[in-house]
Amino acid sequence: MFKLINGLYYSEHDLDLDHDLILQEVIDSREKPEEGSHYSRPHQYDVESIQHTFYEDTNLYDKTYLTIKNSVDKVMDGIFGKGRMELEEAWGHIIPTNEQTMIHDHGDPFNDFLGVSWVYYPHAPENAGNLCFMCNVNSSNYVLETKQEKGKLFVFSNYVMHYTPRNGSNINRISISGNHMANSMMKNELLQDYDYENPFWKYHGKK
Repeated sequence: MFKLINGLYYSEHDLDLDHDLILQEVIDSREKPEEGSHYSRPHQYDVESIQHTFYEDTNLYDKTYLTIKNSVDKVMDGIFGKGRMELEEAWGHIIPTNEQTMIHDHGDPFNDFLGVSWVYYPHAPENAGNLCFMCNVNSSNYVLETKQEKGKLFVFSNYVMHYTPRNGSNINRISISGNHMANSMMKNELLQDYDYENPFWKYHGKK
């Protein structure tokens, strides 16, 4: 009797990594930054205002960046097919006790960004705050709270609003976020996907 009008999905995945090592590397990248071959975010000390959204970010060491890239690339290949999504950027995210991440999305108004965003948690302190997604249904705001777990990767639309509430633990909440973009092959497939069969559309509300 009931038929779905529209649907918006996210997905969860477990990464097989040395989470404790990555956690320490993110912390070290803030305290002892190094020049690298990629530049996804400025270091905190290069951000003039403490209120700027980049203040809580840190540029990853190259070794950390490549480890995360290889692991998340495998997840993307499993979802969309090999080599169809390419990493655009990835950065560390450090939220001190009693602070939070404001509502935001990863969309780019100056770029035709067909892709997905993601966040990986190398640890999951109790009461540190879970990832929450926000959307609007029939003029009402709806919030879905996820469950933060060590080693968990969340993949979601780059345009869905999301936030993390106040860190109620006694240690910094550490995560790594990033964006993957559709390459030309993927874009051509999406242009011809008239029935919205590609998993991409599940993240963007077409199925």
